[in-house]
Amino acid sequence: DHDVDADHDADADHDADGDHDGEGNAGWSEVLAFFGVGRVPFMVVWVTLFLFCGFAGIFLNRVFFVKAGGNYAAWYFVIVLFIAFVIGLIGVRLFSKMAAKVVDVGGKGATAKHELAGKIGVVASAVVDEKFGEIRVHDERGNEILVHGRLQAGEAALKRETRVVLIDFDPQTELFWVSALPEMDSNQSPKN
Repeated sequence: DHDVDADHDADADHDADGDHDGEGNAGWSEVLAFFGVGRVPFMVVWVTLFLFCGFAGIFLNRVFFVKAGGNYAAWYFVIVLFIAFVIGLIGVRLFSKMAAKVVDVGGKGATAKHELAGKIGVVASAVVDEKFGEIRVHDERGNEILVHGRLQAGEAALKRETRVVLIDFDPQTELFWVSALPEMDSNQSPKN
């Protein structure tokens, strides 16, 4: 005799006013975006802020010390800190605008392999067979990428410069399943 007793209590209460959750963060994200966060690597923003703040603080502390005749009051530090922080933020804004011209500001980054499925490529290795082969393919931004692929069992090996289509990506073996692209007349277009 087996007695199997399974109780399941699914109580799904949903917050009806959940649309207010993200409103407080919208202002901060706009401020951070103004200073380049999200457009350039965060390390560029972080290091630039501290470099500008640090050097401005050293310079301003020296100015206050000389102007005060060597009697540096403790409250000068608060003024110097505020001014140095503002100078740092201005420096970050200017430097991030310059750096954005050098780095990928589209936020797309590198193409994931599985995103190449369905693309047309050209055999780059001597042959592509059931075991292995190399294929040159272009991603959405026109970058040429070399990927590894293989044919389905029973298909004839394909030679270099043969046009192929990347059918599917196998994440276990990190290989694409490829197939020869049928030859067409110049007035025909490939069908998907």
